[in-house]
Amino acid sequence: MMSALVVDDEAPARQDLGYLLKRSPRIGEVREAEDTATAMDLLRAAPADVVFLDIQMPDLDGLQMAQLLKSLHPGPHVVFVTAFEQHAVEAFQLAAFDYLLKPVRADRLTLTLERLAAARSELARGPARPEELARAESRLAVVHRGQTLLLSVQDIRVGEVSGDRVALITGEGRYLARLRLQELEARLSRQGFLRVHRHYLVNLRHVTAVETFFNNTFLLRLDGVPELAVPVSRRHGQQLRSALGL
Repeated sequence: MMSALVVDDEAPARQDLGYLLKRSPRIGEVREAEDTATAMDLLRAAPADVVFLDIQMPDLDGLQMAQLLKSLHPGPHVVFVTAFEQHAVEAFQLAAFDYLLKPVRADRLTLTLERLAAARSELARGPARPEELARAESRLAVVHRGQTLLLSVQDIRVGEVSGDRVALITGEGRYLARLRLQELEARLSRQGFLRVHRHYLVNLRHVTAVETFFNNTFLLRLDGVPELAVPVSRRHGQQLRSALGL
């Protein structure tokens, strides 16, 4: 069982997350802190396996505290919890384990805790070989007909918003991932994927044609899914042009 520390200056949010954590069979001790100074004191007194960290706080913000946590040995896993999705890329650059949006859903938290438990098991087994790490980073878990499947990232053409989750579209079909689009973007931005619209993330390797649309926007065509036309918003048009050398 893991020990957790919840750091949030808003008491209701802190207590709600603490309640969800205490219901999990994977969590033993749950402590709370209303600011980063208190949190660091608690961690120096007794380490935690995972810190659930709000980003916007009145003294040091969560991103700054994540830098401080690197000085602790052993350092905890960091899961950012925030109402603002725009910090996702910076959060993952700080080696965050996960990024949850408020209000935290119980099923999404369960997925994070399952991944944490798996990571701890891997750590206990010893360092993974480079080929094992590469294989893990090249696949994504999806739900399909009641089963959890592992999709090859290189086979994914498009990530599309579907309710509060993302549908991953390949040449073989459409699969639901337990992620939001900004979380998927943070994980795949270094693997040739580009956000082209608030609803779409595209694997640029599979783009076969760029069609001019109205108001200085575009439509993308991709191999393997000829029926699909992905819109590119004006906001993301320049990034697309730069990425494709247009």
